[in-house]
Amino acid sequence: MFLRTFLRRCGALAVTAAAAIGVQPAVAQTGYPERPVRVVVPYPAGGNTDVIARAVMKEVSARMGQPFVIDNKPGGNSILGTDMVAKSAPDGYTLLVVIGAYANNQWLYKSLPYGPNDLTPITQISRTSLVLVSTPQLAVNSMAEFLAAVRPSGQATYASSGVGSAAHLLGERFAQAAGFKATHIPYKGTADAISDLVGGRVGFMFDAVSAIGPQIRAGKLDALAVTGSTRSAQLPGVPTVVELGFPQLVSYAWAGLLAPARTPEPIRQRLAAEIAAVLQSPELKERLAAISTDAVGSTPAEFTRFLAEENRIGAEVIRSAGIRLD
Repeated sequence: MFLRTFLRRCGALAVTAAAAIGVQPAVAQTGYPERPVRVVVPYPAGGNTDVIARAVMKEVSARMGQPFVIDNKPGGNSILGTDMVAKSAPDGYTLLVVIGAYANNQWLYKSLPYGPNDLTPITQISRTSLVLVSTPQLAVNSMAEFLAAVRPSGQATYASSGVGSAAHLLGERFAQAAGFKATHIPYKGTADAISDLVGGRVGFMFDAVSAIGPQIRAGKLDALAVTGSTRSAQLPGVPTVVELGFPQLVSYAWAGLLAPARTPEPIRQRLAAEIAAVLQSPELKERLAAISTDAVGSTPAEFTRFLAEENRIGAEVIRSAGIRLD
């Protein structure tokens, strides 16, 4: 009797152990990645998004033992590269780096070649605080002075890198929240916008601290507020929008990683975990901090919730302002 009971228990333990082995993630069974991974950046090489993607994926390559190769596919406000990845095999070997345009494009265009469910979130990689700057011709030193100057005139103008850009939408949100009217002046890039801002041909704009910091430090532009929830280490004397009474304007330029829909969950989780790990590197954090960027490294579920909120905010602003790109 004792022997039969002992053998039955041993058999049960063996079944349990086999079951445990059988439910190990598919990633462990397949050894993903077994070949180079293509990471599509739908923007030109050399821009902030490209710089962040290359810095992070270099470390991911070293950690995961396969090249994560950046492939720049600019065009159509990121639509070209996004569509390419949306139609790729859901096997973890084609990934997409996105920024705020990804969340906003569905509201800016009547139709897109891909749908909102054709891609799946992996992780938010980073976030970058923006700064509100005004032309020196206004001669203001604070948000209060700026609003006192623009509210009575009703002729405020602001620049951005293009219609539907993050800076455009943030400018609309700012004018609505602060109760003044402003005319948007779109540019083909931030360099021309900053030049006209310095020259007094446009009144204000939002841009990344790293992009506009040199002009602020040189006294060519007046910094009024940063859009992060805390002050920027690069501009410690500039208050946040929260401090100035506009908590609804807290926002960041951000970068994240997506994969084609139906990419296996174990692969998504593995990529998110590996990216989160490399983002803890002091050296990488220092490189990102040099361009006023914070490492994030969220889970797929956290990034999904983040994108939903970005979609909600973008939809409200775009609809209320009547912004369209087609």
